[in-house]
Amino acid sequence: MALYFNIFFFLLLLLITPNFDLSLVKGCFFSPTYQVRIINKLPSNTPQLQVHCASKDDEIANDYLDIDEDLHWSFCESFFENTLYFCHFWWGSMNKSITVFDDAGSCVHHGLYANYLNYYKWEVRQDGFYLEMYNTTDIKNTSYFMYHNNYWS
Repeated sequence: MALYFNIFFFLLLLLITPNFDLSLVKGCFFSPTYQVRIINKLPSNTPQLQVHCASKDDEIANDYLDIDEDLHWSFCESFFENTLYFCHFWWGSMNKSITVFDDAGSCVHHGLYANYLNYYKWEVRQDGFYLEMYNTTDIKNTSYFMYHNNYWS
């Protein structure tokens, strides 16, 4: 009987604590560890890329990335699967805000392809933003490709 009460109390605590830290010593308790990586693939001798990435709860970075430099972070998906990370990019006179994670299955809710890894790689290029995706057309040969996800505005 005491065991059932303890389980009930633990589940009730999870429900009433929306910002409950679900990580245990840098490991995730309810989900795998996910990683987002953003790489500056803009041409040389162009304005520097400024990046600001955050979630509702965490400030990730507000920095400049050199060519081929990357920004990356790891996190645990929330128990309610509502984790959201976004980034705002500035490059010369152009700027764009995009969601870089809000769905563990495809990285972003509007993603066209599944991502079978817990690793999401973005590249910032001259013509926009690319997300690495799993090639589902060839089951025998596992491969990935860069999907043009967003354009500069």
